Amino acid sequence: MDGTLRSRRLPTVVLLLLCAASPRLEAQQFVCSPIGRADTASRLARRLIGNPAAAYSHAFQIWDPARQMFVPKSHYWRLSTQWQACVATRPVRVKRTPLAYAPAVALAAPVVAPVAPVVAPPGPAVTSAPLAVRVARPAPALSDRSHVDFVFIATSASAVLLLLVVYAAVDPLVSRRIPPVMQGAGERFVIAFARPLIDPSSRVPPIQARLRYIRRAQRLEISIAPGAGRRYPNLADHKRNVEYDVNRVMRLLGNHFVVSDRLRAAGKWVVVPIRLADLKQTGAK
Repeated sequence: MDGTLRSRRLPTVVLLLLCAASPRLEAQQFVCSPIGRADTASRLARRLIGNPAAAYSHAFQIWDPARQMFVPKSHYWRLSTQWQACVATRPVRVKRTPLAYAPAVALAAPVVAPVAPVVAPPGPAVTSAPLAVRVARPAPALSDRSHVDFVFIATSASAVLLLLVVYAAVDPLVSRRIPPVMQGAGERFVIAFARPLIDPSSRVPPIQARLRYIRRAQRLEISIAPGAGRRYPNLADHKRNVEYDVNRVMRLLGNHFVVSDRLRAAGKWVVVPIRLADLKQTGAK
């Protein structure tokens, strides 16, 4: 019964996302700089923003001038020197922010058209240009309309595909709602755990992940497993390494969350249970 409901729910969610998609976006000012051969997304985010984790936020984008679009974050594992690293000059306002699981998937930024760049004074090679979509314009010719339709369809299809991958990777039991604070903690845990394991020469994500919320215990179970062709993480061969990495990530999350129980194995998965640090261990009421 649950499997049938989930199989019917997924196409409905995708249809609603397609119907709700709107090409109207607010103009956003970005400051862009060239990308060197040795640069990575994390290094660029550290240099431009001061925080390597910001590479997978909406305030940091990679711009492809040749295709006139932002590069999907799932392609950040290998950067081109023909691209540019861009940082928003003011806070980015986003209405919907689905899970951005950096190593495996991320949401592609919308196709935008930059206006002419502003000439900068002598100094580092940095350009600044407002990146904005054209909202109101006359009806294009037949060839232009076909190009616009193709770009819109390709962008929508890419976004839907990424959402489907996120849906499958995070939690198959979508009927169990996860509180936003625990959802955010789980997403940050997965990103921080996987970041050191990323292999730039491989397109395979280093780990798989899923989240499950136990409402009675007010506990979030973060399940991680090796990616295809990988052996780590697992408790049979690398228990101490897994425990070390879990402690490292929990320190990054701050003192608001703690590991609520011992790590355990569930088949190929390593289950990490966490909870709010100030939650009394009396069970849910």
